[in-house]
Amino acid sequence: MEEEELEKLEEDEELDDEDLFLNNLNSTLFIKRDYDLKFLDYEWVDKIEDVLPYIDNILRNPKRFIINEEEIVKVELSRKVTVESVIHLTQHTNLIQKIEDNGDVKPSKILNINKEESLDTYENRFIFTLLNNLRLFFEQRLEESSGESYCLDKNVLQYEANTKVHGEDLKISVDLLDSSKEVKEHLGWKGNVSLEDRLKMIKTQIDGFFGTELMTILAKLHVPPVRSPIKKTNVILKNPNFRKAEELWNYIQSFESKDKRERDKRDYFDRGVLKNEYDQAFLMAYIANKNFISSSRSGSETEIINLMFKRLVDNLLDTDSELTEDKLKELFNKQLVSIKEQNIKKSKNIFKIIDNRLDRENKHLEDILTKLRRDG
Repeated sequence: MEEEELEKLEEDEELDDEDLFLNNLNSTLFIKRDYDLKFLDYEWVDKIEDVLPYIDNILRNPKRFIINEEEIVKVELSRKVTVESVIHLTQHTNLIQKIEDNGDVKPSKILNINKEESLDTYENRFIFTLLNNLRLFFEQRLEESSGESYCLDKNVLQYEANTKVHGEDLKISVDLLDSSKEVKEHLGWKGNVSLEDRLKMIKTQIDGFFGTELMTILAKLHVPPVRSPIKKTNVILKNPNFRKAEELWNYIQSFESKDKRERDKRDYFDRGVLKNEYDQAFLMAYIANKNFISSSRSGSETEIINLMFKRLVDNLLDTDSELTEDKLKELFNKQLVSIKEQNIKKSKNIFKIIDNRLDRENKHLEDILTKLRRDG
């Protein structure tokens, strides 16, 4: 046992501090992930609002057609003798009772035609079916789109590590909580009207449509619903109100929700790139601390930077074996420019704060001097 320990000590002596640090390193990185995204899209509200005025126009002036109901009745029960009645009588002389000497014809029975208006047309049944589908679609979207849009992102990270360098025990423990919750505003405002009020107005309009003459009569008749594809009748093709109604029909039929719901909730020990980055950060902290304590000579700060930069380059090369010198220079210059721009921006903000403060102080002094001159 003692021989093994001696051999290990001899091996340790041959390794430099960095290699020895990594050889003896024991580390764990525990991550607790809680991510929840809910995004609600309200494009369908715009689509419905756009078409409702056109449906209202249709319901206010519904298309009708005349139904002729023909029946043979006794003459005394006939309400009105029409041209069709006379023509029918000439074709059915058996209904003639007698002909007077003066030529008058006295029928026993005669054709009676009752003319009635009907709303049971294909176009009206199309609107009737559309509104029933719209009500169902609207209620489903309200149920599925309830609540608010938000993004919750919470990460708990615990890094623990220990190592030994020439009898020196090193330990580190890092607890990091990264938590954010963003409540996203509904994109449902239109003008000065909130989404909630818009939805209420849509519901009121749809409910009102079901009380119109067309809807109540067709409901009593239990008319069969129309189905896709919609027949391209002249009315549906040429009437602008029906064309907009067909647009809404097609939108509802082919609707795909753009709502998003993403969740990621898990606990795990990371053994990949992230853990390696923390190991390297622990090593760089050790190198910086060691050089800072042990060296007080001139230029020690530069040496520390050089050592840390060397380690950073080594780490980059380990991560990307195809990293070239040109690519490394490009990465370095890009970061250098970014950092310089940030520093310039910070400096400008600092100078701006100082200037504002000086302006306030100067104004205060001027007010004091003005007051002193006035009092004097």
